[in-house]
Amino acid sequence: MKISKPPSGSLVGRPADLPAVKNAGTKGFVQKLARASGADKARAATAIQPTGRADKVAGVADIGNALKAGQITPQAALDRVVERIVTRQVGAHGPAAIKKNLSAALRQTLEDDPMLAAKLRALGDE
Repeated sequence: MKISKPPSGSLVGRPADLPAVKNAGTKGFVQKLARASGADKARAATAIQPTGRADKVAGVADIGNALKAGQITPQAALDRVVERIVTRQVGAHGPAAIKKNLSAALRQTLEDDPMLAAKLRALGDE
């Protein structure tokens, strides 16, 4: 494969007639937020909030605490985690067939993945 020089009219630096990229579009976004109605402001505020790891971990922290306290078995903990994941992904009122298929796929993945299967076995040994 032959690599040739760029054409003689190619740009080496930033063209003088283009706006700076640093602030491109930010003023328009801020103005749209300022004009938004009350419901739109609330929706926009929640849409730009990052969801961190703490939110995701808190979703199953109660299950982990119950497992550590010996209140539930590892299998019951796994069942609850799978149920919670399916509910979060499909919704509480989602189609039963989709919930069943997603649950089966998650369980199959947990059984087929050697690393996950070993971690699940280790839960039972603790």
